[in-house]
Amino acid sequence: MKYILTSVLGVVLLGSFVSAMPAFATVPPTLVLSATGTGDNVLITVTGDPKVSVILSYNEVGFGPQITSLGTTDASGSFSTTVSSAAYGLTSGTPVNAILNGTSGPKSPTVAWPAVTSSNALALSQNAVIVNAGSSATLATTNGGGTALYVSNNSNSSIANVSISGTQITISGNIAGSTTVTLCQVGNTTDCPSVYVTVKPAGTGQLSLSQTNATVVSGQNLPITVTGGTGAYQILNNSNPSVIQASVNGSILTLTTGVATGSSSITVCSSDNALCGVVVATAGSASSVAITFSTTAPVVAVNQNTAVNVYGPSGVQFYVSSNSNPSIVQANLSGTVLTLTGIAAGSSSVTVCASTGTCAPLTVSVQSAVTSASIALSQNLLSLLSGQNSTVTITGGEQPYFMTGGTSSVSQETANGGTLTVYGVATGTSDVNVCSAGGGCVMLAVTVNGGGTVAAPAPAAVPALVPIAPAPATAPVVPAYVFTADLKQGSSGAEVMALQRFLAGQGILTATPNGYYGPQTKAAVIKFQAAHGVSQLGIIGPATRTALNQIENANVASGANTTIATMTLTELRSEVQSLQAELTQALSRIAQLTGQ
Repeated sequence: MKYILTSVLGVVLLGSFVSAMPAFATVPPTLVLSATGTGDNVLITVTGDPKVSVILSYNEVGFGPQITSLGTTDASGSFSTTVSSAAYGLTSGTPVNAILNGTSGPKSPTVAWPAVTSSNALALSQNAVIVNAGSSATLATTNGGGTALYVSNNSNSSIANVSISGTQITISGNIAGSTTVTLCQVGNTTDCPSVYVTVKPAGTGQLSLSQTNATVVSGQNLPITVTGGTGAYQILNNSNPSVIQASVNGSILTLTTGVATGSSSITVCSSDNALCGVVVATAGSASSVAITFSTTAPVVAVNQNTAVNVYGPSGVQFYVSSNSNPSIVQANLSGTVLTLTGIAAGSSSVTVCASTGTCAPLTVSVQSAVTSASIALSQNLLSLLSGQNSTVTITGGEQPYFMTGGTSSVSQETANGGTLTVYGVATGTSDVNVCSAGGGCVMLAVTVNGGGTVAAPAPAAVPALVPIAPAPATAPVVPAYVFTADLKQGSSGAEVMALQRFLAGQGILTATPNGYYGPQTKAAVIKFQAAHGVSQLGIIGPATRTALNQIENANVASGANTTIATMTLTELRSEVQSLQAELTQALSRIAQLTGQ
């Protein structure tokens, strides 16, 4: 019986695997840079796969690592564009790479930015600065022309003094007020950048801003929260309003843009001008990298906190765009950690966005304080076919039990007493929170594989089950798993469990698979990446998934290392669990047909 069920599963899953095989890079990307001889312009030429995004990766002086979306390769895999060195803060010799098909895609060999000579090569690390009277601030310059610098204008020299040492600009505050300082290269009086200087009284602090370096996408409203001071704020200066538009409403500074490149420094002050802050905003393009979370259906108790890790585009800032029910849960984001605080029982949809325009919703459930024993499930990982039912036993807690989260297009769940019935709707994964009326929840990771409901025979006497002896030549084959998700330390769910089973089967992971991506799983992934020529980052991205799926596919095609005779103890246990679930379904169906 178990061999017949396994064979059917293998055929179904193999068909799903073939149709779901992800595309992967076939052409290694190349990057060629050449000065055009016109100003500080550089011609960028990239080749690689057709119809994929092109990202420029580099380090900008005074700002650190940067990524900029340039466009998309054409049908032949080619892309070229001309950019200004000064506009991107690039200097001669800066290491540059091209990344194709998202920030986790294949990267070109490193190329040095070419030397350019241009009257427009002078750029400042900041176009706005705040300094206290009696204190000073230092700015860095990108002086591509290599000539000496000088102050061409200081609109109010009594406010601040300016001194130059090589490429370093030192601004010293004298008295409270503001002034605009313009700097030029010797021999050039046309392309001279300015810095807006705000001097505050000695001993005063600055406003707090939820973001101080932001990327604004055309058509996007980027909100930045301002705190401190009087609680009422105004925009004192915008260094480049033609690129970045700014407005203040209450404590929210909103930035917008209608262009793809350029930057601006916005100085925001309290209504009495006692405290100020600066936001450096850059116009950019929306990233193709999606935002994901360490858990898809977080549960938090009233008056308690839980942390959720946010994953997405690299080199950007994340922020909470909306919270549908702030009276139920508070959502605070610091870096890539979203802290959820339960206020009252209920649920809320929290939307997190990246500064490049990508957003993702997260459904949060808040439960009352636990008043009974902890809830538990007979199994926390469930695999079934679409069109089929499976049952899980619930113990502990208080009835009635109820469910939150999950993906209804993948599976549907109903609780009747201590029995949870799960129906497979369509292929996919779903994380379902099974909760007690007395508080407390536990997650059930559901995986639904392709299949369908087999028409039930007319009610009749059920013949006795006759054991079928397996023939050695037709030993059952373990179906291949298709890896589709980005995974890293902190991830959890069915895909992590499948990954751990794979690594255990390869003899790399010695820990027992538990569905949580911890340090031991990360160490095993690094070993796998080292053995297969993939960058050893300890995360599952496109390149690592390609290697995993190729091995799984090859095993199914060849039959190597997939029979029961060659399976590891961990693989055997996993197979037995799957067979037990199938047997439970079969016996349940028999009981339905016989009325027992």
